[in-house]
Amino acid sequence: MEVCDCHITPQDTELAGADVIKTWHVQATSSPIAPPASALAIDYLSFFTSDLFAEMSDSCCKTLYFPPGAGERLPMDLDLNGEYAQRIRNFVGNRNTLLFNGGDAKILAFINKYFAYKIKQVPVVSGYKRRESLMVLGDPSTPSSIPEAYALERRVGASYYGGLPNKLAPTKDMVAVDTLSLPGASIIIYNNWPRVPTGTPAFIVRYCQIEDPYEEGGKPMKVEVLDCPEAALRGYDCSCGFINFVGWDWQGSHNNVWESSVENADKLAQTFGLGDKLKAKGPQQLSHLAPMVMTQTNFRQDCRGGDCHFD
Repeated sequence: MEVCDCHITPQDTELAGADVIKTWHVQATSSPIAPPASALAIDYLSFFTSDLFAEMSDSCCKTLYFPPGAGERLPMDLDLNGEYAQRIRNFVGNRNTLLFNGGDAKILAFINKYFAYKIKQVPVVSGYKRRESLMVLGDPSTPSSIPEAYALERRVGASYYGGLPNKLAPTKDMVAVDTLSLPGASIIIYNNWPRVPTGTPAFIVRYCQIEDPYEEGGKPMKVEVLDCPEAALRGYDCSCGFINFVGWDWQGSHNNVWESSVENADKLAQTFGLGDKLKAKGPQQLSHLAPMVMTQTNFRQDCRGGDCHFD
């Protein structure tokens, strides 16, 4: 349960003119969704190079959750053309989801390296407003269809039942990126347009792959989402997943129900650091983050072809 830290800032009054608008602030007084990352870097490396992750990367449909602090523990030295880096791409390409909560510069570096993106971090110089699914003249951000898991927050009295507010106030730990540096067809949850560069602290990237058209049994190949319709016309259907980046500690995310099962990557990594005290769990035994029953906000993702979207 989260207590709203709603107070008025100079920025609020500036944005609203003479009116006063209450703004939800991301710093909260409640416990985070899960403890910050505590597994060691070697544990994360062991997890990503394990048979367990190999099984996970060859199947659908899971959400792998990374808590705040995971960025400095993620492996950055894997051979880009090797099997372990390919497994990371295959995990997403096989209609799974990576969810980074409390995302930072190290996580952006991880995403850029293993998925061949050039996402650029920008300073957080303002608050952010929820992105509407409309084309706004001059706005460089991609019009988004926001998944229901990111729906507007629900509150009954002092009880918080998940979701996100309409406005975000900046904090010192918040991380934002340039919307123009995101790959095509990305989903932008918040932005601060008309500021230039336009930043967003919360976005979803669609990542797609096709089977190697040149070599039978070759490694899957990355395809830009916008090229999937053309690939389909040539007989190569895209398989797509999602990378969710939340540039602050979204403490209410456990109150949202994701359609796919949610696995805590830090807990999985810890099983590889406990030696004979705890044997690494198989996929059927993985512990799930337990959402609150009262607050189901489901979304369905259809990534069977080039038209990869949320219903």
